[in-house]
Amino acid sequence: MLRQLLVVLGLAILCLADEHEHCCSEEDHKIVQDQWSILWRDTESSRIKIGFGRILLTKLAKEIPEVADLFKRVDIEHAEGPVFSAHALRILNALDMAINLLDDPPALDSALDHLADQHQIRTGVKKAHFKKFGEIIAGGLPRVLDDYDALAWKSCLKGILTKIASKLNA
Repeated sequence: MLRQLLVVLGLAILCLADEHEHCCSEEDHKIVQDQWSILWRDTESSRIKIGFGRILLTKLAKEIPEVADLFKRVDIEHAEGPVFSAHALRILNALDMAINLLDDPPALDSALDHLADQHQIRTGVKKAHFKKFGEIIAGGLPRVLDDYDALAWKSCLKGILTKIASKLNA
């Protein structure tokens, strides 16, 4: 019993100390990558990504109204239009890239650091926006994935979104 407790404590300490993994184990990232790939098997995956991105972003703006102002530049008022659709696809492609890089921590860190830089210079973007974005994704994926693994997704997605939001002050 004591041995098991020490193993669990040791794993918890490793998760807290390792900023690259954010407790997203090798098994977790394989599960997340496998489940994510199921969503994009269709030959029309760009259309699906645009639709999914629109849903995520408009829901984010609905739940945190100040976010709508941040997306005015990409025409959120016309969420079905080409400007907002392109932005939704860019966001889903960035998430796709991050998920596909989960098994390459140095490349993932570089990609997420770049995204963090991009968001740092956007006035009004807050860490709370990324937290809510993660909650929205976590609420939506079980509806489209039959074998959704909430723990794997939580640990991996938290690491991705935390790193992107890491350079924000608020």
